[in-house]
Amino acid sequence: MMLAEMKTSFRWIWVVMIALGVVPAAPLTLAHAQTGTANESETTDAGVSGPPTEAASDAKRVVRIRQVIDLDKQHLRRLRSELGSRTRWFEDLAAGMGEVAEERNAKKAKLEALEANPESDPEEVAALRAKVEELQEDWSLYDTQTDLALGAEKTVRKQIEALEKKIAAEEHALGTLTGEIEISLPEAPDAEPAEPTEPGKPVSVPSPVPLPSPVSLPSPGPAPAPKQAKASSAMTAAQLQAQDILARKERDVEIAKVALSDFVERKRALQQQIEFEEGLADNDAKEIENLEHVLEVLSGRLEEYREANAPADKIQRRERGNREITRIIGEVKKSGEARTEYIKSLLERLAHLDEAELRVTEEVDAKQVEAANARRQVIWLESPVHPKNIQHWAKERGPRILLVIVAAALLLLFVRLSAQRIARTLVRRRGGSRTTGTGRADTLAFSFRSVSRILIVVFAVLLVLQEAGVDIKTVLGGAAILGVAIAFGAQDLMKDYFSGFLILAEDQYQLGDLVTINGVTGTVESVNMRVTVLRDLEGRVHFIPNGNIDHVTNRTYAWGRPVIEIPVAFDEDVDRVMETLVQIAKDLGEDPDWKGKVIGDPEMLGVDKFTEYGVIIKFMVKTRPDQLFAVRRELLRRISQRFNELGIRITVPQRILLRGSDEPQS
Repeated sequence: MMLAEMKTSFRWIWVVMIALGVVPAAPLTLAHAQTGTANESETTDAGVSGPPTEAASDAKRVVRIRQVIDLDKQHLRRLRSELGSRTRWFEDLAAGMGEVAEERNAKKAKLEALEANPESDPEEVAALRAKVEELQEDWSLYDTQTDLALGAEKTVRKQIEALEKKIAAEEHALGTLTGEIEISLPEAPDAEPAEPTEPGKPVSVPSPVPLPSPVSLPSPGPAPAPKQAKASSAMTAAQLQAQDILARKERDVEIAKVALSDFVERKRALQQQIEFEEGLADNDAKEIENLEHVLEVLSGRLEEYREANAPADKIQRRERGNREITRIIGEVKKSGEARTEYIKSLLERLAHLDEAELRVTEEVDAKQVEAANARRQVIWLESPVHPKNIQHWAKERGPRILLVIVAAALLLLFVRLSAQRIARTLVRRRGGSRTTGTGRADTLAFSFRSVSRILIVVFAVLLVLQEAGVDIKTVLGGAAILGVAIAFGAQDLMKDYFSGFLILAEDQYQLGDLVTINGVTGTVESVNMRVTVLRDLEGRVHFIPNGNIDHVTNRTYAWGRPVIEIPVAFDEDVDRVMETLVQIAKDLGEDPDWKGKVIGDPEMLGVDKFTEYGVIIKFMVKTRPDQLFAVRRELLRRISQRFNELGIRITVPQRILLRGSDEPQS
């Protein structure tokens, strides 16, 4: 029993000592770590830090970065050595924890067997129960210490990984400063292939060390200008020089941004290193707390051994174990103090980096301002309102634009003067019954002038835009989209134009015709592709969309034929009356003032019907389409005069009204 207790106690002390690096088996002792940390702090303060307001040159930056790399590599070697010690520490703690658990379970099983046996010695049962409780307490101490060891090991592993990345970033920054590594600027997704480099110009090569991810930076200037087009022969020397300066300034901005991104990444790595060191410091504090608890437990057991008059060698071993744990606690405290100093040095370095970051940010802002000024200069030199550009534009493009405008004006004048003649020629060549009048020609001329004017203006505008340097493909594309939108949104309008085209193509009516459209009768004053304008006898104007025209009655199409009905008395000689009417119509056709308005001989239809007021004699006369009503009125006038001379009575309906007496009959 005593031998097992001594074995367990010394195993616990031995494992703790190995874990803390006290025994010779540990490759890295706490004293070694403390010395290295102190030296690093001194070197960092002496070599890296400097006056915050001092503007460091590239040479000073190279020296400082090299010193930081050396310090980080030294710390990396110590961390790797510490990782080995902490790994062995955790493995030994896990093994000891397993042995204690195995012994506890065996004692516990034995205790359960004794408690189940009524004949068991009560003192033996009480002693065994105390031993089980003591082993359970040892297992709890092991469990706490094992968790701390595992957490510390994970932290050291993460710190090693982060420190390796930090060293790589610092070496990359050092390479860019010394010129061993060319800064690779990120290319735009739609960037064109690079032009052949000039002799002596540095070429970007892939970096052997991955660049840190770019960070988002506030930009005091305007948004970057779009990708510039290749220089053309029309550009002036000042514009080419300004674009070259702008390209250099923008490259300087990108290089400064990459440098700032690299700087921020190094600062983030330093902050992460500080977090890891603070985590290890917190872990050391917990280990000290746990070891002090172990020392308190073991000191209590030592007092119990002394009161129980335990063997002297057991008491001495316990005393040596307590002294060793006290020494380990002191070593851990010294290690914690050294780590605290190291954290202070890292914080000082971080403060210097904060100040340096302000300077680097100011440098980026200054370069952005320079690039913005260069961009504004380029925009001004390329602006259409620049005096030189106006002069150059007027010299290069002005004559062609003026020529297009003059040509369009001449075409408009030609259409205005010749549209009617062309239309009359086309109507005359077409032939037909309507070729004798000018209404058809006037209608076609009016529509032709409207369409031609629109087409000439549209094409002239497009040519002027093209000569002015505007991409007409974009304009035509937008016009096509707009046309589709109008076609869907204004279907009635398209229907009007289509119906108007058919009306003009089929020559349904023309200017001056007397038509009836949708119940409205009037003279056609205007007809085009969209609307027809009628004016009735009262002078009212009716605008009828062509798409709404369902039925058209043209009373003056090709020729006219007024039908005249003359009522005469029953006792008149109808043959004499008919001969008189035919002679009146022939005399009208031979009259010089009316010759040409009456077409052909009159057509006598004869007696049409008998009515209560006389005999109806009907006859017709064929006239020109626009003279129908005039001929009708003139015929009626002459018939009235001749009938009066010949004594022929024209009967009219007569009505006899019978009025009764107002007085009542008696």
